[in-house]
Amino acid sequence: MKQHFLHSIAKDDALRLWLAAFSGREAATEVLPVSRTLGRLTATPVVARESSPHYAASAMDGIAVEAKDTIGVAPGRPCRLELQSNCFAVDTGDPLPPGTDAVIMIENVVLVGSSCDIEQGVAPWQNVRPVGEDIIAGEILLPRYHCLAPVDLGALLAAGVHSIAVLAKPRVTIIPTGDELVLPGTPLKRGDIVEFNSAIIAAEISLWGGEPLVHAPVSDDAGVLQRVVEQAIRASDMVLIIAGSSTGRGDYTADVVEQVGEILVHGVAMRPGKPVMLAKAGLVPVVGLPGYPVSAHHCLETFVKPLLYAFNHRPLPKTEMVDGLLTRRLVSPFGVEEFVRVAVGQVEGQVVVTPLARGAGIVSSLMRSDGTVIVPQSAEGFAEGASVRVLLRKPLAEISGSLVCIGSHDLVLDVLADFMRLRYDLCLQASHVGSMGGLLSLKRKFAHLCTTHLLDEETGEYNTAFIKRMFPGEDMVAINLVERWQGFMCRAGTGVKNWQDLRAVRFINRQRGSGTRALLDYHLHKYGIESSAINGYLREETTHLAVACAVANGSAEVGLGILSAANAFGLDFVPICLEQFDIVMRRATLLDPRIQALLSIIRSAEFASRVGELGGYATNKSGEVVWSGNA
Repeated sequence: MKQHFLHSIAKDDALRLWLAAFSGREAATEVLPVSRTLGRLTATPVVARESSPHYAASAMDGIAVEAKDTIGVAPGRPCRLELQSNCFAVDTGDPLPPGTDAVIMIENVVLVGSSCDIEQGVAPWQNVRPVGEDIIAGEILLPRYHCLAPVDLGALLAAGVHSIAVLAKPRVTIIPTGDELVLPGTPLKRGDIVEFNSAIIAAEISLWGGEPLVHAPVSDDAGVLQRVVEQAIRASDMVLIIAGSSTGRGDYTADVVEQVGEILVHGVAMRPGKPVMLAKAGLVPVVGLPGYPVSAHHCLETFVKPLLYAFNHRPLPKTEMVDGLLTRRLVSPFGVEEFVRVAVGQVEGQVVVTPLARGAGIVSSLMRSDGTVIVPQSAEGFAEGASVRVLLRKPLAEISGSLVCIGSHDLVLDVLADFMRLRYDLCLQASHVGSMGGLLSLKRKFAHLCTTHLLDEETGEYNTAFIKRMFPGEDMVAINLVERWQGFMCRAGTGVKNWQDLRAVRFINRQRGSGTRALLDYHLHKYGIESSAINGYLREETTHLAVACAVANGSAEVGLGILSAANAFGLDFVPICLEQFDIVMRRATLLDPRIQALLSIIRSAEFASRVGELGGYATNKSGEVVWSGNA
């Protein structure tokens, strides 16, 4: 295998080069029945074959007359007409009888046997739809490259157009690669990776006007991959190869593409997505996507989406943007344009922006993000509180209604968010930065409320001392969300029963500033255990579920966390203490209708029942004000 090196160029330069390589390409066309063309693009101007209506038609229910027979008729000067002689009964849409040129509405007609009395005259062609009133045969109904809407289909059929030429959807073959890939639903063994990238990519291709064709996963064999790619090039308008575009052992994509085409770009100065490869085989674009899902998706949006829109002669949709304040520091490597997924909310009239977990494999960040912040190549990030521009994925009006909660993590917040959406169609946007981080965010007005469970070593109370210390002179309130059991989450047979036993196992910790970390440090100090004696003390995760997952997969033997997280992964649980998990806010925030909705849920029997199903919680104090006052 030839050794390849990435030569990163700026993203905008790569995109210009990429689009220019296919600028003269002609789109294929196909003829379809009108009924199957919704959302498709017309390949040529569409001309009406028939007029609509194609006959003079009554526009009203009433009687058809010759207008001159009603001259001089007015209230007080009636006229009697004879049916089937000089007037004819018609319904809306009926052809005008010969010799008539107007219609009198039935409301203005008095039937007397076979006669009709009228007291109002009509002008020629009054209440009549003339031939071609709507559409005239020979006129251009739709221009070239028009996206067909539902009303267009009706107009085409009315004009006698039953089939039209549309742009053929570009066929995009998607080729996942890797010996480790297994199809969804396959029983997993260690080292298996579920192949879900193609599902994301195929769905996006469909939304962008393409026709995705997903190939079965291809093994890490250069010869096999080359045969598959050659077949795809012959059968497709674009080929996407997932994984193998980097320079590691087993990365064959560049070698294969060099055999069948020309590599235009290999490496772009952006993150995620640096190892992307852009190539062409004749007139067929070939893209080597990184295997990590976030990287692959970003490369797809950056390079594949614009090209598909260009193939379909459609402008890219405009992205709504908003400026907001960054809730925490954002560090980025110099020399790389980084695209950071963020959550966006609005607190006291100010847009706040919270970075989500980064990492090329964290597909959940794609699900949870409201938008993207771009860190330019010339910067090393942004300071907390800096004003940043966000490219939104959702309408700002939808985002601004979210209730922003920053602080400690608990599965109960997911239950609460579900009830908020179900009962009130409101979004609870929860970001997990630990108890101390939540209080700091609340202090800086980056959140409506925070969640916290900080134990004060001197008083043995939860949260109160920290609220008083951090919010001097402010009117604050703390409301209990739940009480919950904290304890050791262990694999079966670990044998951990007390704090002293932590010296003999591989531990995994929570991040500094979290209530669980404070609980650990409190007990280590209490029992005279040095943190350096704990193997894994410096290894940190940001949620209880992440700690439980690490224990379950064997990378650690014990972690401190909550019973519901241990239950989620089938771990043993050794209870340590029942702690107080509260929500904290400014008293004025209680007037917010969204907060009132939140509290009504917390105090409900349904909420208590759902929380009880998780295990390890007490809800008898849920919704109770546990502290209030001027801090």
